[in-house]
Amino acid sequence: MSKERIEIKLEYVGDDQVDLQNMSLQALESFLLVTTSLKNIAENITKDVTFTIKKGSAYSSVNGSTSAIENIYKSIDQAISGESNDEVITSNLRNIQREIQNQVFKYQFKYADFKLDERIKKAKKITKKRSNSQYEKELAIVSGFFNSIGGNDPNYHFDFGFNNRLKVECNILDVDELKDYLYKNISCLVLKKFSEEDNEKTSYTHLTVFEDGQEARFRPFIKKLNKETDIFRRLDLIYEFIDASTSRIKDLKVLLKSYDSIFNDINEFKTLLILTKSLKNNEEIKDYRSNLLTHFEHTLDKI
Repeated sequence: MSKERIEIKLEYVGDDQVDLQNMSLQALESFLLVTTSLKNIAENITKDVTFTIKKGSAYSSVNGSTSAIENIYKSIDQAISGESNDEVITSNLRNIQREIQNQVFKYQFKYADFKLDERIKKAKKITKKRSNSQYEKELAIVSGFFNSIGGNDPNYHFDFGFNNRLKVECNILDVDELKDYLYKNISCLVLKKFSEEDNEKTSYTHLTVFEDGQEARFRPFIKKLNKETDIFRRLDLIYEFIDASTSRIKDLKVLLKSYDSIFNDINEFKTLLILTKSLKNNEEIKDYRSNLLTHFEHTLDKI
């Protein structure tokens, strides 16, 4: 077999042999998806390739130099083995896998003497390789009936009814604050850790309980902050939020208390310190501000 092409061929749909010049809608949709996905994989590796579609059975191939096709094959092989970090490769190969695993279709997928269709059919669902760095974090607000707290690893639960519960991790110090809210409807600011590929791995960590009216003020602010990556715009959002606040001390308290989860840039820490400079002796926030100031000074010493 040639090492200058990777071939894929749709031979049967059910008991019917496929003819490129007389394809059913089902066969056409499947073949177009597979061919387009193969094209996407190939051009993600190299632009120095051509493509062939032949009459007879629905046949297509990507063609190129031995080294170019070998590189494409290696990327496919890596993805089948679950070792690819490339979303383009894995998502498109998953499209091909879905069609090959569909018992209605009979495909051949080959590179030289390697029968890729057999490997793909037996393989687990093809996904991008997971690593800790692929988990994302964002701020979230959860509201509901707070019905339990405790455990060896402290956590609490919201009960939404119909066996629908949400667990939020917390620490021992949080327990003292939270026990006053047991069996009440509350809203909390939490840090959400999640993977787009695995919803079951989503976790929540407690930051603070909102007082009456705070949730409505924080919700649009948190939504904007989660989306914004430009530091100058993020600083503007902080100033705009505090300037518009109808409860300045209480809202600053939330930001100061959870500064290390809400913010990660030294300029954001500095902005919080500037906003609270005239309030540094306020009983409600002075301890939280002191913690932030210590962290800020320690960070400066490292620069």
